[in-house]
Amino acid sequence: MKMTSKRALVAAATAAVVFAASSMSSAHGDEEKRFAESQYRHDVMELAKYSLSNIVQHLQGKASQEGDVAKLAEVMALSAEMSKAAFEKDTRGMEGHTEAKDGIWDNWDDFADRMDKYAADTRALADAAKSGDMSQIGPAFKKATSNCKSCHDEYRK
Repeated sequence: MKMTSKRALVAAATAAVVFAASSMSSAHGDEEKRFAESQYRHDVMELAKYSLSNIVQHLQGKASQEGDVAKLAEVMALSAEMSKAAFEKDTRGMEGHTEAKDGIWDNWDDFADRMDKYAADTRALADAAKSGDMSQIGPAFKKATSNCKSCHDEYRK
């Protein structure tokens, strides 16, 4: 891979982690107790967040465990595959903390389509990561992480 491509990938990965860390961290922390469905959704999405963060460490050269990018991408894909079902129950009006906007259930078809795309793109990332070929991993990583921002901008408080 050319150095310019590697730098662009590292820059994209860094931006993705900064976004993930800022958008996935709760302003409420442990101050407000989540209700069961909210906690489950949060935990499923945290799997993706931690996997993403660790993939970025590898892309930046801060971690170098052989084969771990593929394993982390697989965890991210499995989390994505569980995500839509975690939101199927309409929890508007439930007592406790949630970061899910009501728009999820008001616009279920759009949300469900986004979650399906996220699952497909993270699966493509996991498949690319198995190859170990950065020319495949980089574009797949960028595509998968673009889904995170898109959905969070629309459907996350």
